[in-house]
Amino acid sequence: QSRAVQVNDRKEFQEIGHSGGTVTFSVKVIDGRLAYQVGWSHSRPNAAALFAVYALPQGIVLEDIALGGIGSPWNAPPVPGCFPVFVSSDSSGMFGAECPVCHGYWRSRHSSLVCPYCAFQSRGRFQFLTQAQRKYVEHYCSTLSGALESGEPGEYVIDMDAVADAAGKDSPKPAFYYAEEQQQNLFTCRACDGITDVLGTYAYCSLCATRNDLQELEERVRSIRERANTGGPYEACVRDAVAAFDSVASQYAKHLMTRVPLTRGRLTQLQGARYHNLGPAAEAFKRIFDIDILERLDEADRAFATRAFHRRHVYEHKGGEADEKYIADSGDDVRPKQALRETQESANRTASLVVKMATNLHRGFHELFPPIQEPIKSHQEAIRRREEWMKRGR
Repeated sequence: QSRAVQVNDRKEFQEIGHSGGTVTFSVKVIDGRLAYQVGWSHSRPNAAALFAVYALPQGIVLEDIALGGIGSPWNAPPVPGCFPVFVSSDSSGMFGAECPVCHGYWRSRHSSLVCPYCAFQSRGRFQFLTQAQRKYVEHYCSTLSGALESGEPGEYVIDMDAVADAAGKDSPKPAFYYAEEQQQNLFTCRACDGITDVLGTYAYCSLCATRNDLQELEERVRSIRERANTGGPYEACVRDAVAAFDSVASQYAKHLMTRVPLTRGRLTQLQGARYHNLGPAAEAFKRIFDIDILERLDEADRAFATRAFHRRHVYEHKGGEADEKYIADSGDDVRPKQALRETQESANRTASLVVKMATNLHRGFHELFPPIQEPIKSHQEAIRRREEWMKRGR
C-alpha cells in the first residue's frame, strides 16, 4: 500500500542544495506604529517545502508553528515578542535534521518526531534543527530586528536563491548558507509512509518510530528467493538468509540493551551473544525480554531452522564441509568432511523461516516500544479513502 521511493544513481554524501526562494519582510507604519508582514515566495524549477518556528529576536528557537490551511489561525507564540521564522527544504523537498542527544544527522520529507538512530522523541521539529539551520534562524531574526530598529518602512529581503546557487561551488557563500547532505538509505516506512534518509541501513522511522529492520530484511530475502528460483547457488542462499537474520537480530538486541534497564549479568550475557546460533539466541530473547522469536514455528520448522543456522557457520568458515562439531551441534546425519548440499526447496524454506522469526522479533520489540500511532492511523485512513475512491470510480 505504500509508495516506493525511486532513486536513480544515488551518490552517498552528495550535497543537496537549498530549494531557494525569497523571504520578504514588509515593514509599514500603521496608526503611528511600526508593523511588519512576512512573505515567502519560490519560483525555481525544483521541489520546495517549508515549516515555521517561533524564535526570540536573538535567534533562539522556542516552538513549532502549526501552519494550517488558508484562514486557519496559527498557535499563539510561547512568549510575547517572538518572530515567526520560515525554514525551507532542500531542492528535493526534504529537510535535514540533527538529534540533540546523539547528534546523528538525517533527512526527512515530513515533520521528524523521532531520532532514527537513538529513538529520542522530540516535542517538535524545532528540537531537531541542524546547526546550519540555527545559523539561518539567527540571520533571519537579525535581519528582521534590524529592519524594525531602523524605523524605516520598506521591504527587506533574504535571498535564498543565492544560497541555492552557491551549492557545490567553491566561490564565497552567503553567511547564512546551508545545504543538506544525501545519506545512505532513503526508505519509506511501511507503517506510516514517512520518508527518511539515514546513515547506514537500519533505523527508526523518524515520523512514527517503527523500526525498518524487518522491511530491509524482507527486501534482502526477496533477492535471495530470486537467486534460489533461478538456479542458486543454494548453499549461498541459505548462508545469506541466515546472515540477514543475524544482522537484524543484532540490531534489535542492541536497541533493547540500550533502552531496557538490565542487570549487569544480563547485559553481559547479551553483549557476548551470537545470533547465528539459533537456540541460545531464542532462549536469550525469551528469558530476558519475553520475546519468542520461534512463535508459530512447529517442531519440524524449529529443527530445520536450527540446522540451517549451524550450516551457515560451515558455509562461511569451514568451506562447506561438515566437521565433528557441526554434526554434534546440529544432529545432522552426515559424515565428517562431507560437503553439505542445499536444494531450491531448502533455500526457500530457510528464507521463509527467517522472515517468520524476524517478524516475531519485530512484533515483540514494538510491544515494548510502541510506535507513534497518529501518523500510522493517518496513513491507514488515507489508504481507506483511496480504496473507496477507486471503488466508486469503477
